Order: sequence, then structure tokens, then C-alpha cells
Amino acid sequence: SKTSRRGSRQRRWHRYLPWGMLSRHAARTTPAEHRARPMTARVFPFAALVLAHDAAEADASRIGELARTVAEVGAVPVMVAAPFELELPSAARLVRTRAGGSAIAAIRFGMAQLTNTVARAAIVAYHGAEQKSLVDLLALVDAAKRSEGAIVAFEDAALDQSALLVPRDAWLELVTLGEGGLDAVAARRGVVRVAAAPS
Repeated sequence: SKTSRRGSRQRRWHRYLPWGMLSRHAARTTPAEHRARPMTARVFPFAALVLAHDAAEADASRIGELARTVAEVGAVPVMVAAPFELELPSAARLVRTRAGGSAIAAIRFGMAQLTNTVARAAIVAYHGAEQKSLVDLLALVDAAKRSEGAIVAFEDAALDQSALLVPRDAWLELVTLGEGGLDAVAARRGVVRVAAAPS
């Protein structure tokens, strides 16, 4: 058939391509988002939710930087829960919240957008907390791979004031427990703590 002959010609053409041309051809035919994702994200897919429910215009650049950092770690997708009035860079998907709304409402809105993804966990990071480095966040993800089912957080940090990683099967628990839900889920599941690099 025409299809089989075309496939045969394509295989023969690949056979005689110089290695450099072949690698460039492979790069062109591989989706850009797949090429860009670190190996960690392919083995352990995870997403990220940046909580910016109480952010002001002055916080926009900081939120954008945080969204870019978690994306560089390998999070796909990156959601930012922010008020309608806040204009943000296009580095992440936006889910709009009521201005001055609660953190748990922002978590609910954000997690609802992540349920249709293949992510096995999600980094949840509050924009007003101390920013963590790329290396710190990679350590968080690495600990999560070894401790699936537990919440992973940094040492000596309040759960609602630092980046942490929440396993997928805890998302429903988190959004149904209301205010204080994070501490309740952590008490039920346990928290694995990792050390951040000295600042």
C-alpha cells in the first residue's frame, strides 16, 4: 500500500542520515514541552499550585518568579490561584479567586484544575513565604518519590508558610476539611521533613 511504501522509504532515509542530522530531526519531531521536562518529572509527574489569593499588584513579579522556578523543577502544569484584579506573567495557568479570600478556597480552586492531569503529587507554595531555590525544591520532589503517601515539607517551616509537596490521594482530603485542613491531613498522613540549603 502507499502508506507502507512511504513508511519504508522513511526508515531507509533515517538509516543513511548523518548522526547530527538525525538528532536534529528527532528534536524537531519531539514535542517541545516533553523535551524541556527534566527526567524527574517524566518518572514522577507532578504539578504545582502557587497560592496568591491575597496578593497585590506589587507582588506580581515575585509570583511570576516563583511560577518559573517550580516549572524549571519539572512541575506540569503550574497553576496560580490569584484574584481577578491581579495581572500576572503568562508563565503559568491562572485560576481566579475572590480578592482577600481564604487559602483553603484557593487550594480548592487550584486542586480542581489539577484533577484531570496525570500528576501524582503537587507542590503547593504560598507566594508570601520565603522563596526556595531550585535545588531545595528538587530535594522536596526527591523525598516525595521515596515517601509516596506522605506530605513532604521543609524542616522548621510551618506548613502554610512554605513550599510543600502533597500526594494526589490527599487532595480530596485537603479540600474537604476546610480551614486547618492542611494540619489535619498532615497529622493523619505524617510529614517527611527535608533540609533546605543554608541561605
